Amino acid sequence: MNSIFDKKAFAGAKIILFDLGNLQKNEKLCIIVDQHTSKLGKFFEQLCNEKGISSKTFLLADQKIHGSEPPPEVAAYMLNSNLVLGLTTFSMAHSEARKNSSKNKTRFLSLPDYSLDILNDQSLRANFNELSQNVLELSKKFSEGKKVIVTTKKGTNLSLDISGRKGNFAPGYVNNEILLGSPPDIEANVAPLENNSNGTIVVDASIPIPQIGKLNEDIILEIKDGKIVSMDGNLKQKSTLQSLFDDYGPKSLVLAELGIGFNNLAQICGNMLIDEGTFGTFHCGFGSNSTIGGLNKINFHVDFIFNCNQLMIDNEIIKF
Repeated sequence: MNSIFDKKAFAGAKIILFDLGNLQKNEKLCIIVDQHTSKLGKFFEQLCNEKGISSKTFLLADQKIHGSEPPPEVAAYMLNSNLVLGLTTFSMAHSEARKNSSKNKTRFLSLPDYSLDILNDQSLRANFNELSQNVLELSKKFSEGKKVIVTTKKGTNLSLDISGRKGNFAPGYVNNEILLGSPPDIEANVAPLENNSNGTIVVDASIPIPQIGKLNEDIILEIKDGKIVSMDGNLKQKSTLQSLFDDYGPKSLVLAELGIGFNNLAQICGNMLIDEGTFGTFHCGFGSNSTIGGLNKINFHVDFIFNCNQLMIDNEIIKF
């Protein structure tokens, strides 16, 4: 593995802090890491030291799933920071702590499962500003729409009710108006009504949790009245998912999010932020959506990523 001071990775970290995080010299940075990402945190600390920027790092105990809450003292510090780097293995983007900090105008870059490989990855060199226009247009269509139908050649045929739900503009960068970003993920998403999604999802790209990642075999989900009612596919992966959902209960089975990726330099690899942002893929998130405009509140969120052929909103085929 390259040194932590690898020049290309160093350049990637600069992109995150100053181009995508819009960190200014007079601002305060909060860095949140765990045992797996602590060395990476020091990398960002050095950048701040060189620029004379105030930063503080918190080392969290290892979490088990996306959406977990940080300790109260960390949540409190987030509220009083200008920019937070969530460098934990599992994402805190769907946590109440992140939601509350956003209400206080704190910018949050959610960077779960980050590594030097991601800092070096071409997806971080995409033209985020140029691509953001298409993301904004789709998020507006979600806000205005009522019914979404997603279909694929593999057999996905999913109907979602998005009546009254706001489309979320997630261009991968943050500023005074956009308070949550997850570079290199560039996406538009929406939280469908929790009890009114129905159909089949054929997941053929990835399930970005440590136990699974990039898929070699399809996983088929049957959705009825907004929840997973059956799964089919690789027995080991099916067992892993079933155990995970059993651990967190019925709310974890709720189809909570539909997202569409726009990063044209990203390729499916098993990493959540790269995979979710990959152009030509959609993802359905299950579990928490209370932080993106939904009503399902739970310390759990897992995404299923699949290659898509067609998106229809209120009988209009959406072209990208």
